[in-house]
Amino acid sequence: MNSLRAVFVYEWKRSLTVGRIAWWFAMAAFPVLMTILIRTLGDFENQNDIAAQKSIWSVTLYALIPGVCVALSVLLTAAPAIASELEQRSWAYLATRPNGIFWLLLGKFLVSVTWGTTAAWLGTVCSVGVCGMDEQLRMLVSLSALSLLSAIAYSAVYLLVGAVFPKRAMVFCMMYTVLVELVFGSIPAVINRITVQFRLRTLFVNWMPLDERMKSESVFQYVMAEGSSLMQCFWLIALSSLFLVAAIVVAHRKEFTSATEGDV
Repeated sequence: MNSLRAVFVYEWKRSLTVGRIAWWFAMAAFPVLMTILIRTLGDFENQNDIAAQKSIWSVTLYALIPGVCVALSVLLTAAPAIASELEQRSWAYLATRPNGIFWLLLGKFLVSVTWGTTAAWLGTVCSVGVCGMDEQLRMLVSLSALSLLSAIAYSAVYLLVGAVFPKRAMVFCMMYTVLVELVFGSIPAVINRITVQFRLRTLFVNWMPLDERMKSESVFQYVMAEGSSLMQCFWLIALSSLFLVAAIVVAHRKEFTSATEGDV
């Protein structure tokens, strides 16, 4: 645990650059600005009843915070976890340390989760306050929990993608997000059950204040799972653990040559 704490503190301090701090504030401010724009320019509050308004805000904030805000926040930290070490020529040193790669990836994983979760939580508090709906405590708790689970899952996924494709990690992570999470995750087939969005979407429907008329829509029967919220949380943690273990195994077994380091 001392090794993990040392890696976490070191990586956290190293991530506190001007560019990344600015990106953190941008991600935290993004859902707030979008909420303000929707309330200022949109007219759905006069065209829908209270139940419909809650549903609209729930869907909007879910897409903005656990979806966009968290994914983009962890992308900058988790995706280049290995590529940054190769670029700085420190991978050979880490690979020769006892469990060096294991503690490095685990520490970077925790930094990524912390980085994405804190930005999402700040954006959640401000966005829920700005939207003006009731049941704000329920929305706040639900979005905060969804953001934490989303940060854990996407950090593990992006670490795995970065371990497999270190030279173009961020590009392949974006491709994974679009093709797998958005496209495959929306297909009413068995394949969507292995995506992060499938489990998050089920928890969203279970936790957020949605109109019963929206829950009865046929589309939700194909893009969400049956079962309790506890089971969905278990599947998310299990998938995240599987992705994280796979990333560590790939990093241990894959040979990163000096030529690869020079190309990164």
